[in-house]
Amino acid sequence: MTRGWLLDLHPIGKNQVGLWIKDLKGRVSFHKLRWTPRIYVAGSFEKLVELAKALSSRYEVDFVERSVKPGKALETVLEVKVPFGKKRSLAKLILGLGNHQNYQVYNVDLPSMQEFLYEHDLYPTALIEIRSRQIKILDSVEDLDYDLSWLKIGFLDARIRSSGVIPSFHDTLEEVILECNGEEIALDGSEDEILEDLTRLLDEVDLDAVITDCGDSFLTPYLHYRAKINRIKLRLGRARDPRRLRVRSSSYFSYGRIYHKFRGIKLPGRIHIDSSNSMLYQETGFEGVIEVARTARIPIQDAARYTIGSCMTSLQYYQAYRLGILLPWNPGKPTYMTAWELNRADRGGLILDARPGVYWNVGELDFKSLYPMLMLKYNISGETINCECCKDDDFKIPELGYHVCKRRRGIVPRAIELPLKKRLQYKQLYKETGNPELKRLYKQRSDALKWILVTAFGYLGFRKAKFGSREAHLAVCALARDALLKAVRIAEEMGFKVIHGIVDSLWVHKGRASDEDYQALAKRIEEKLGLPVSYEGRYKWIAFLPSKTNPEKPVNNRYFGVFADGRIKYRGIEARRRDAPKIVKDMHLEMIRKLAEANTPAELQEKALECLGIYRKYARKLILGEVSIKDLAITRVLSMNPEDYSMRAKHAIAAKNLEKLGVDVEPGQAVTYLITRSGASAIQSVSEQIYDIEAYLKILRNAAKTVLEPMLEHGYRLKQDIFRSRSAFRERLEF
Repeated sequence: MTRGWLLDLHPIGKNQVGLWIKDLKGRVSFHKLRWTPRIYVAGSFEKLVELAKALSSRYEVDFVERSVKPGKALETVLEVKVPFGKKRSLAKLILGLGNHQNYQVYNVDLPSMQEFLYEHDLYPTALIEIRSRQIKILDSVEDLDYDLSWLKIGFLDARIRSSGVIPSFHDTLEEVILECNGEEIALDGSEDEILEDLTRLLDEVDLDAVITDCGDSFLTPYLHYRAKINRIKLRLGRARDPRRLRVRSSSYFSYGRIYHKFRGIKLPGRIHIDSSNSMLYQETGFEGVIEVARTARIPIQDAARYTIGSCMTSLQYYQAYRLGILLPWNPGKPTYMTAWELNRADRGGLILDARPGVYWNVGELDFKSLYPMLMLKYNISGETINCECCKDDDFKIPELGYHVCKRRRGIVPRAIELPLKKRLQYKQLYKETGNPELKRLYKQRSDALKWILVTAFGYLGFRKAKFGSREAHLAVCALARDALLKAVRIAEEMGFKVIHGIVDSLWVHKGRASDEDYQALAKRIEEKLGLPVSYEGRYKWIAFLPSKTNPEKPVNNRYFGVFADGRIKYRGIEARRRDAPKIVKDMHLEMIRKLAEANTPAELQEKALECLGIYRKYARKLILGEVSIKDLAITRVLSMNPEDYSMRAKHAIAAKNLEKLGVDVEPGQAVTYLITRSGASAIQSVSEQIYDIEAYLKILRNAAKTVLEPMLEHGYRLKQDIFRSRSAFRERLEF
């Protein structure tokens, strides 16, 4: 018998799964379980019998009862056990045997290790007991304070004796650095000695997780290449590393952006996370990756590299699997609407424009996870909207007239219930605890679940979603608009004036209203609508910003302000933008903190004028060269290949600069550059002295205007001479 935590799992051969368990004494053991993935085939019974006879000589087949569609009765389908890695090829063969008409195949694109976890109701880091090849789970996926202290985590890096600007596989290894528990261990000497010692060091430290930077795209394959050159048997995992470690990558389009990711290099028995190749790790840290892996039942190394959409769909797959509902290989059908129907239905979220300006004593109210809450409360799923069984139900979706199934619970509400419940609990624990470490932990886990819940709504309307539909997506939007309008009416009935509203948030004002008054409003809305509402706080002042091209027109979700308790919040300004250089972000935050000292409109204008000194301080640094590359670096993501840009976009120029240095740059990859007089140069090939001072002064000037112009008296505008050019500025600088 073995009792411990499930660390890792992976296929072995054709029909076995390897489980890595860390027991209660800290020892790691390896267990093999016989198990085979499955696909399912539907069709007429006579055709299924013919297919079973044809396949039985090579595959284990059986007739089972499954539902090929949510809400449909069980029917007899053919279950085929398939060796690892053969699902797609066998599915194509079966479709060919049926002339692509007689058979429908299911569960083909369900990842095998997720299928194993679903079948055994398992999840990574679960406390389990293995006895006679039977698995018993000793904790719960619903646990909030689960133990991760048994995981030993290390950060692996290397120094390379590079012959050029960019390191290559042909450059020799100079040093390997391993950081663990605050201690840094360096391996140096000859290259073969370093590589021989590395495997030994990882085993001695007994790491469970290795975190790298660019480990998938360079470091791991580089180390193995250097080991091959030196005829050293390198092992970074607990068992033999994958034989083929070729660097592979792809670009993909999602939510209006191009993304780029590298194929993951997974180490057996030792978790490998490439921090630069994991959006989830970058946004939520190691704790967030573990939370998603547990909740969505995905192996940790896969969860770290999956898109959030893939993590969310695993929740839906799990619910369908446990209910005996099969997953179609090519899901979805087109939705047809007239132009009038589309105009009436496809309206998105409700936005109430704010008049640009500064407002005092404003309260902010947010619906908690509004869209997922609506999906859960109203049972919104692709198969529950406009079902055949509940046409005469009294409840109709506002504006659209759609009805929702009341007889069966949808796959999507089932899938989001657990992450929604846990996220609300984590947020409450975050508020209650005073321990900084627990606050960090609860926030990371809560943020990770937030990403899943946000994606759950988007996937409702995704054409490839297996349990979504366009009508379901539109229904949630209509319910959200209705909820916000009802909240506005309640606020106005209680004497509040609505300043601004965006989809699930309201900013309201009422004379000398106190925190208690705003909290009472939040409670009233929550009681009336049956949806949880959070009171974010009362702003001492808040500035809603206008469009740069049309000062009379507002820009939604572009504001900054300070709460009565001193907290600062800002959205949409340069300090929040990923492509703004650090010097601009630092200046913005310093200005906003200075403005936060004001308690009256008159004081606010005085502080705004004082902020001009902050601007001049940063401009002085620029002119005198008292800045570093880190302060000036700008990072932007390529939306296409560098040569496809027709305009002289600076990040495209920098990307071409990188290609000249021998670096391949693909759409979706981020390029970091400095603005120079010739346009732009990749950060790897520049120094502080060559940056374009005038260009950076202009960026500083525009950023300062963003913050300061709304603060000054009516009719007063910051003129060009206040933000002086380089030549004029030199005359006023005090040395």
